[in-house]
Amino acid sequence: MNKPLSGIKKIHVVSQTHWDREWYQDFQGFRARLVYMIDELLDHMEKDPEYKYYTMDGQTIVLDDYLEIRPENRERLEALIQSGRIAIGPWYVMPDEFLVSGESLIRNLQKGMQQSRAWGAEPMLSGFIVDIFGHNSQMPQILQGFGIDNAVLFRGFEGNADPSEIWWEGADGSRVLGLKLDEDRSYSDFYFSVRWPFFDRDNDYAGNKDELIERVKEWIAFKNKRTTTTVGIGMDGVDHVEIEPQLTWLIKTINDSEEIDVELVHSSLELYLEDLRGKLGNLRVYKGEQKALALNGVNNWVPENTLSSRIHLKQHNQHCENLLEKWVEPLGVMASLEGRPYPKAFIDKSWEHLLQNHPHDSICGCSIDQVHRDMMYRFDQSRLISEQMIKEQTNFIVDHLDTAGLNGNQAFTVFNSSQFPVNRVIEVELPLPAGTDASVGLRALDGTSFRIFDHEHREVPYQLLAIQRNSVSRFRPYRELPRADMVDRLRIALPAELPAMGYSTFTLEKYSIENPAPLAYSGPKLVGPVRFPGSLQCGENQWNNGRIQVEVGAGGTIDVTDLLSGHTYKGLLLFEDEADIGDGWSHIPPVGNAKVRSSALEAVVTSEHDGPYQATIRIQLNLRLPKGVNEQETARSKELVDVPVITYIDLRKNDPVLYFRTEIINHARDHRLKLLFPSGLGTDHYFTSTPFDLVRREISVPDQSHYLRKPFEVVPHNGVVALHDEGKGLAVYTKGLYEAIVRDHEQRTLALTLYRSTQKEVMSDGSDGGQLLGPLTFEYALSFFGMDEPVEARLWREHQQFVTGVQTTHRKAAKLYKETPHSREADLPMRKSYLHLESEGLIISACKLAAGGNGYIIRLFNSRAQQEEGMLSFAGPLASATVVNLDEAVQETLLVESGTVKIAAGPKQIVTLHITLRG
Repeated sequence: MNKPLSGIKKIHVVSQTHWDREWYQDFQGFRARLVYMIDELLDHMEKDPEYKYYTMDGQTIVLDDYLEIRPENRERLEALIQSGRIAIGPWYVMPDEFLVSGESLIRNLQKGMQQSRAWGAEPMLSGFIVDIFGHNSQMPQILQGFGIDNAVLFRGFEGNADPSEIWWEGADGSRVLGLKLDEDRSYSDFYFSVRWPFFDRDNDYAGNKDELIERVKEWIAFKNKRTTTTVGIGMDGVDHVEIEPQLTWLIKTINDSEEIDVELVHSSLELYLEDLRGKLGNLRVYKGEQKALALNGVNNWVPENTLSSRIHLKQHNQHCENLLEKWVEPLGVMASLEGRPYPKAFIDKSWEHLLQNHPHDSICGCSIDQVHRDMMYRFDQSRLISEQMIKEQTNFIVDHLDTAGLNGNQAFTVFNSSQFPVNRVIEVELPLPAGTDASVGLRALDGTSFRIFDHEHREVPYQLLAIQRNSVSRFRPYRELPRADMVDRLRIALPAELPAMGYSTFTLEKYSIENPAPLAYSGPKLVGPVRFPGSLQCGENQWNNGRIQVEVGAGGTIDVTDLLSGHTYKGLLLFEDEADIGDGWSHIPPVGNAKVRSSALEAVVTSEHDGPYQATIRIQLNLRLPKGVNEQETARSKELVDVPVITYIDLRKNDPVLYFRTEIINHARDHRLKLLFPSGLGTDHYFTSTPFDLVRREISVPDQSHYLRKPFEVVPHNGVVALHDEGKGLAVYTKGLYEAIVRDHEQRTLALTLYRSTQKEVMSDGSDGGQLLGPLTFEYALSFFGMDEPVEARLWREHQQFVTGVQTTHRKAAKLYKETPHSREADLPMRKSYLHLESEGLIISACKLAAGGNGYIIRLFNSRAQQEEGMLSFAGPLASATVVNLDEAVQETLLVESGTVKIAAGPKQIVTLHITLRG
């Protein structure tokens, strides 16, 4: 690393404020302060031309918040933005990087850039991520995808006088220039060094000029220990702080001092970067994820347990992301190819509600209770829009199926929005006219009175799981008042083959039940009943689906034998509970941290469903947990409370994945509950998924006792945690759970955090909101695999299919009532695939309308650490295919041959295609 002998000669003072939209104060309270701050900013910038620049914290949402209250100031604000004096973007909101999906990060930047351009200005091309709680391994590639070649960083580094200029290299090799802010004052170094000491003296800088100059000299000396060039940056601002009207005087006074030989200029990040780039030497390279423990620094720490704070927020968020990314947008493409307008405005609004929950202090669950209550409204709005669009788009296809294939029968269409075909047992709910099926009307016959046939009229066997009688099925015919049918909802399991990113239709052929005439001595006339006998249960507490065998022990743990490898995983599904006197940021155990495990409990084991295609095992436990902690917070309380735990395990024929749903009624406070899966595998590393990457992590960690804070006890993941040895492996897939670790002992136990209950809140007396008292539900899955295929591709495929599932839409045998004005000829086939990708390792993350409305965007990422190629075909002949960046600007034209296009992706590379169709 080259270090200049003369030190810093010029410092760009960048005025800004870090604006948490909601945190220790509710949104409306923060907004009132924001309005007053921008009011003063506009007045001052118009009056003082030497106050040249202001940076709006790298996010555009603050402009929306301001204009809702001050619409009359739009032109004044616009003039300062268009003249380059106020820098906006590139983000819409400043998110957390681990608790949202990779697509969410991209859509956030897309919206911020679009909004910036709507103001008549280009966004600030700076990766402004100054207060985010660590940085994921693919952020350099994401930033470069928007033409951003730098990142302003703070947390996630050791802080041992890190150089202020670095190279940050992502998982794929992409590099950005890292502007590493110092470990003590971070994005507020000018503020804390120059402004803050004089606040309680009424900002009397002139009356304390000698002290002012001494503090500036100390500040410059501090910066000289970290700089690699002769140019530095001074950040004039801090969290939610207003401007300093005397800044122009301060800069002039400092420059006029004979004791200081460094020039200060009021500047912007982009002007600073322009000055800096030509002066860079041989910089230190930091690779991949940046989430290091801090050696020193006032705020230089990464709050690790935000991964499990207020876990319901994470669950709702991932559900909303899945609806948008994996259903609404792909279905929008499918339906638009069949003539329905793509619902862009609805989709944009759903994304907007969702993105507003992604600021780091919001999604991390470390704000006051009011903030997190407000978030639930936004999640609801995003979800409701998405669910409505899913319903309309699937109905559009089902309403326009070719009736010849239906032959007057009731039908159901199963949609698969995954890039992978489905060939496994699925669950489907069938709404049948109330009382018409033998399973309801003639229960003694122990069967149903319908058969199911696929698109080629081949009979499909099934298993009846459950019935809900006399349920209301509401529909609203277009131009008519709402109506309702009374139905019996039958839940069935059936083996299904579904095409990639498409649908397949099944018909029901019903037998009639003719009751005898009055006074006639005869039974009902029924052809059937329909039964498909069989069982997956092979012992009193044993089940075998042909791929794995499960045995439930007396304490509720399970032993699972992978029938391919012959390995048995013993003692899985063990619950572990400990105290937590921390807050939204950190799990803190008291000195007396009594840990409770479920291993000695007596479980009630129930065979909930059993048949040839699916078995459901119900394991009921009662955890007796300490009610909370004592008043001194030194130990757990002696009083115990019951915390009922019920876990349902679905075992499906020939499926290597076990599906779990755990329901808990939490009556305990101040604790953390984990699930343990001892693997017994001989390995020294494991993998966790983060946005667009599968990160390898060492199980054994070096001694970290000399660090500033306690060593990390968990790591982030966004749905996949896996470990394997040479011949076998175990993976946990989750929905909305983000905190895990593999413990460094012989059993190699994978520990998955379900939730934390905490009372403390930032700058408040606390509340019960973080205790999560009441019912909680968690969904996760276990996969058991060999090493006969690329493990990365398998993990991504299985996780994608687990979180995506299938969608089913029904069509009655009676008159069809359409619920929207969208119509076309009823000639759609009974089965269709809209996209086919031949590739082991390329994973699709987006399938949507292009931003300009012409053509479609297919985004993929290479899940493997080597070059990967694939062939992509679409429903309809391709007219063109171009590689675009994440901002959807054209980069390269690809050759289209015979309706297909060849894709090449480097190791862990994200590739975005813009395709158009002929005709």
